[in-house]
Amino acid sequence: MKKCVLLKVRLDTRRVRRHLYGMIAATETSQKVWTEEELQSLPDDGFNHEVVDGELVLSPKDNFIHGRICTRLLTALENFNREHCLGVILDSSTGFWMRNRNCRAPDISFVPRTRLEALKFKPSSRQFFPGAPDLAVEILSLNNTRSEMDKRLRDFFSSGTQIAWLINPDTESVEVCRSLTQRRLIGPGGELDGENLLPGFRYRLNDLFKDWDWE
Repeated sequence: MKKCVLLKVRLDTRRVRRHLYGMIAATETSQKVWTEEELQSLPDDGFNHEVVDGELVLSPKDNFIHGRICTRLLTALENFNREHCLGVILDSSTGFWMRNRNCRAPDISFVPRTRLEALKFKPSSRQFFPGAPDLAVEILSLNNTRSEMDKRLRDFFSSGTQIAWLINPDTESVEVCRSLTQRRLIGPGGELDGENLLPGFRYRLNDLFKDWDWE
């Protein structure tokens, strides 16, 4: 009699396990897969939209200092790129598909001409870019955590990024990353270097973080 009872308990336990595994599998497979059409048809609700692990992530509009730093650097990069015809500079409205199907939108991006030509990616394309930009620039906000930024970097470097600049307005510094572990900090008085991606590009941090341009 005891053996029967024990056997029944074991059988019930196996059923419970199978049921739990089934629920977990169903949860994993039910993760929403967003299409470009769905993302591009989202309303202009005042938020920037990204997709992370199947979830739609909404980021509020950025503050004044963020916009000022972004505009200065984007303008400098665009002027340099136009002069040397190295590729394309893009702003934060541009979506990039990561290898894990996350959709990221760095504050500033650079994709070299050679890569665009290899992918036969046309300037009139209405698609998100298939991969991460070779240079990804992020301007940190107060609510950005280290783990969140590392997750972004992991997506970037696994999807084609060669260099990432993490700009910190509070410390007036920039962390230059070539991988999650190969990172160096540039403090006040230093300068950004385009290295192999934008050879010859230099931009002083003092100019990036100064107050008004007319002072």
